[in-house]
Amino acid sequence: MAKYELMYIISNSVADDEVPKITEEVKKYIESNGGVMEKHEELGKKKLAYTVAKTRNAFYVLDNFSAPADKINDIDQRIRTYQSIIRYLIINMDEALIRMEKDKVLQSKIKRRIPPTETKEEAGKPARSSPKTGGPKIEIDLDAEIEKAIDSKDLK
Repeated sequence: MAKYELMYIISNSVADDEVPKITEEVKKYIESNGGVMEKHEELGKKKLAYTVAKTRNAFYVLDNFSAPADKINDIDQRIRTYQSIIRYLIINMDEALIRMEKDKVLQSKIKRRIPPTETKEEAGKPARSSPKTGGPKIEIDLDAEIEKAIDSKDLK
């Protein structure tokens, strides 16, 4: 049996006391299709990055389970039919772990630019400050300028 990770988002229109019922239905359906629930985590209500199905806040749930590969399409189809689940994602963790290992190997082959270390001579010197802009410093009495603008003929 392959390992899968299922994350789904339950709409905010569902009452808080009905969320456990929905998660229990999903767990029962996975188990009825030969799946074994390994981990169930309710992440709580969070604000969505953008509005989904007229919902701004939603309840996140994460499930890790093992299931036969031929039954995953049935599980996917069943989760798709739930009206209260607005988004979901099923990931095959076996494939994801293989991909992560390949990425680690590729990243280890990449040569990284290492910034030059400072020499002993440079260590004693103070750090250079950012260049200063030249020119005179301009000071304006803002209150006087506002009063002058209010008294001008342009506003009357």
